[in-house]
Amino acid sequence: MAQLSEAAVKEIGGLIDERLRGISLDPATATKKEIAEQRQLIEMLSAQNDDISAKINGQSHTKTNTYVSLEDALWNAAKAKKAEIEAIVKANGRQTEPLVFQVGTKAAVDLTTANTIGVGATQYSLVQNTGQISKIRQREERYLSVAAPGTIGAPRALWVEETDEQGVPVFIAEGETKTRVSVKYVEKIAEVRKIAVYGKVTTEMLADLPQLISYIQNNMAKRLSVKTEDQLIDGDGADDNLYGLTHYATPFSAGDLAAQIPMANELDVIRAIALQVELAYGIGNALFVNSADWAKIQLIKDTDGHPIWKEYEVAGTGRVVISGLEIIPTTAIASGEFVGGDMSVVNVLYREGLTVQIGLSGDDFINNKKTILVEQRLVQFVSGNDTQVLVKGTFAAAVAALNKVG
Repeated sequence: MAQLSEAAVKEIGGLIDERLRGISLDPATATKKEIAEQRQLIEMLSAQNDDISAKINGQSHTKTNTYVSLEDALWNAAKAKKAEIEAIVKANGRQTEPLVFQVGTKAAVDLTTANTIGVGATQYSLVQNTGQISKIRQREERYLSVAAPGTIGAPRALWVEETDEQGVPVFIAEGETKTRVSVKYVEKIAEVRKIAVYGKVTTEMLADLPQLISYIQNNMAKRLSVKTEDQLIDGDGADDNLYGLTHYATPFSAGDLAAQIPMANELDVIRAIALQVELAYGIGNALFVNSADWAKIQLIKDTDGHPIWKEYEVAGTGRVVISGLEIIPTTAIASGEFVGGDMSVVNVLYREGLTVQIGLSGDDFINNKKTILVEQRLVQFVSGNDTQVLVKGTFAAAVAALNKVG
């Protein structure tokens, strides 16, 4: 341990002398409590003197079980911050950041079951923290796996739609007048929406980085992402809501397959959806169905008792693709419903990705808490020319429309 400078020794010695001058008592009038407190203080100051002597000699001297009062601990901590305190005073009390005092604790004692959890009438139990945190289960988000997101640098998304085509191209003979064609361009706008949540954590939890990251990732961010997916699929566009996929999709139509399929089932419906997308000049790539409905489809068997869905399984991937549509089971879709088709026409653009901020709010400072804010801003839109390649409906109605009676 490095030796103290002569100036430091004098300063500390002066402080001790000042404290000693303030503890004189009249033995004739002093109470037993005051005498005991005086003796305790003298012992503490004597120990400090011993420490100073040891440091002057370049030795490390440590006493165990030495009591340090809160007043003394604060006194020592304040001395270490003297320059910062003076700077605040000179600035008329203005601070750019909180002033933090590292205050010492009382001397440590040997920990035993007798002087800790075994004290008093309570019975103690020796346990070990496994480090595991049991999080509230949330569904796995599947939407963005087929609707790849992009970015946007403004609060509104603008795109141009072609409408009102005029004229018809025709083959003509030599020298004849060509056919005139035209189209109208219309600007469309969709506004970016924000979703945000906040939570309060103690400064103790803030100091435990793994626990803090777990809370943000598994609770705040996860719940925000699940709610965002709900909006991307089924948002109604009202107030500050997103316009969801079901808002843009076209209702199922059996078309030429109406009443043509004997003993129609859900697999037939999926094939009819793919045909509807194809006839609208789209290339179907995904269909969202409820998890329970997919389980029902997996139980459909051929005349030999083999599950039919196995014929559509992509070997080694766990994916099932029927007529070009990858089946994506999720509880984000209501039971009995479906929506999907050519998901390449769905635009999901992020103005701000998932952002985490930690700061003070309200009475956080006096409650030893911090406010954590998690938010993101995004927009989803589908051009009016592309809504026909997205299909929605219910399996019950679709099966009824396809089924051939008699």
